Amino acid sequence: MAEYNRFRGRAFTLVELLVVIGIIGMLLGLLLPAVHSARAAARRTACQNKMKQLGLAVHLFADVHTVLPPSKFNYRYYATTGTGNDSSASIGHNLITYLLPFLEQQAIYSSYRFDRNWQNAANSGATQNRMDGILCPESDAVRWCRYGVTRGNVAHDRIVEYFCSDYTSCDQIDGTARTAVRNLGIVPSDWSSMLKAANLDTSAQKIPYDEWRISMYGMLSVKPVTFASVTDGLSNSMMLFECVGRPFKFAWGRVAGDSEVTPRTPLGGARWADDASQIWLHNICNGTQLFNCTNHQEIYSLHNGGCNFLYGDGSVLFHSDQMSPAAFVPRFTSSAGDVVP
Repeated sequence: MAEYNRFRGRAFTLVELLVVIGIIGMLLGLLLPAVHSARAAARRTACQNKMKQLGLAVHLFADVHTVLPPSKFNYRYYATTGTGNDSSASIGHNLITYLLPFLEQQAIYSSYRFDRNWQNAANSGATQNRMDGILCPESDAVRWCRYGVTRGNVAHDRIVEYFCSDYTSCDQIDGTARTAVRNLGIVPSDWSSMLKAANLDTSAQKIPYDEWRISMYGMLSVKPVTFASVTDGLSNSMMLFECVGRPFKFAWGRVAGDSEVTPRTPLGGARWADDASQIWLHNICNGTQLFNCTNHQEIYSLHNGGCNFLYGDGSVLFHSDQMSPAAFVPRFTSSAGDVVP
């Protein structure tokens, strides 16, 4: 019997078991934040790579057409209704529609009608395509949202998918953001960024629809921009920006507010073909913060502490949302003659 007891296995006591569990818990507590941080860094890197592909697409477009693509295109012309009353109509397209051939989306590009507005039924087969290359990994790939903004309106109570883009142009600094920057003594000679809108309104002169206006040559002749126009230097000038999460409202890193309260969900400009996807920088928060305040027509990301920015030379840099206006504004402007600190 004594021989048997000598070889018996010794069990853990309750105290020892609790100590082991405690050690494992502490190790998990140390490892989980590191794992979360590593995953966030990987998503941020993936986002940067997608922006680099967009930068390459812009450069390829410029190689083919000798000018930069427009940040948006909107052509408003004179038309008449069925009863003969004076009216007007418009055709609008977003930057992404012009980059499709250079984003390996030739099939979508071939089916897209540039002689029709992006929202026209003739374009539904093209615009209702989800493209992973223009979606930030921090946001939902599929975004279902209530169609329309009127509570109780049966026609607007359909739940539909928004085929979105998380990357957009930001044409200029305006509104309260410009006022706040001016008050800090920062007054560039030009408040605009690299890509310009090609807007043309001939309706007031009662000029009817002209197919030439929507041709690549006619469209680009409205306000052509070349790389040579970027006098502040391509490596010093931001070209594309994040505006992540639309059509849902976000502020301070989380879904914001009531979807039935202005600005209602769905936010406008969410869809990748929509000419209203292009934004301006209007708002400022925390006194001097120029981005990551809200995604309602503003620069916004879901990355912790900052945003990715695509520059004119194709590089993508991550900037802290605590970046000072003195450092941000010279990088945002493209032809203001200001100096990047």
